[in-house]
Amino acid sequence: MKVFVSGAAGFQGGNIAHKIIKAGNEVVSLRRKPEDANSGIEGLTFQVGDFSDVVALSSAFQGVDAAVFTMPLVFDKSVSSEYTANFIEAAKGAGVDLIIFNTTSDLPKENTGYAVIDMKVSAQKLFDESGLNVITLTPDIYVDNMSAPWSIPVIIGEGVLPYPVSATEKSPFISHSDLADYVVSALSHPELAGKVLPIGGNFWTGNEIAAAISKHLNKEVQFISVTPDDFQAELAKSFGEVPATEISNAYRNLNKDYDRIMNKDFSETNKLLAIEPQKLEDWVASISWH
Repeated sequence: MKVFVSGAAGFQGGNIAHKIIKAGNEVVSLRRKPEDANSGIEGLTFQVGDFSDVVALSSAFQGVDAAVFTMPLVFDKSVSSEYTANFIEAAKGAGVDLIIFNTTSDLPKENTGYAVIDMKVSAQKLFDESGLNVITLTPDIYVDNMSAPWSIPVIIGEGVLPYPVSATEKSPFISHSDLADYVVSALSHPELAGKVLPIGGNFWTGNEIAAAISKHLNKEVQFISVTPDDFQAELAKSFGEVPATEISNAYRNLNKDYDRIMNKDFSETNKLLAIEPQKLEDWVASISWH
């Protein structure tokens, strides 16, 4: 197949593109700058443009059999709706057979008051009304956030892992690698169009993650549970107030709707898509910590 993958130069989209190519397919994506359009990766082609440009999207969709839409990292609901509508218009114009919508976070049925969540609710409604064949995949917390470039120096240098989840109560995690496996599998199951599928199913405490990292590094790493407010204050120093607020709102949503989120039927999705999520020690071993 030829598959359009949004954000193929990023963490989530990059993992998705890599595994789609590994499965024997071709990937096309968009980048804003012409000088970044040469991917240097066999099977991955970039065209110049972004989601504000329907013409560029339509061009990238020519000859595409399926498309993966990972919600772009924007924090304005009107921009998010515009991007989703443009994606839908281009996909319909090109006659794309199947869409995989990666919401990047929890997807409740109704708005929450948190823009970072409500943007996904609005996007889902647009897809529902589009007439396209759409499989929606809803992850929760990416464990890879704990191995981000700004997190590793703190883990290695200070021996601490601060994060806005509980040290002792389990939270639902998924890795970028597993996300890509779910997407690749969904691409081969067009009969699941119309379904909203929770993906993941790993439930870990902060202390368990820190212990696994400690064992791998042979170095004590202490987990520190921080509040979403404190997490927001730290993020704001590097990313600005609006992104910090909305990223932290994802964890406020987890706290607010913990029981529903923890009781999603991950096992049914894993049966449908034949996925066994990574074990914690395997994820830890896959990360370059130095």
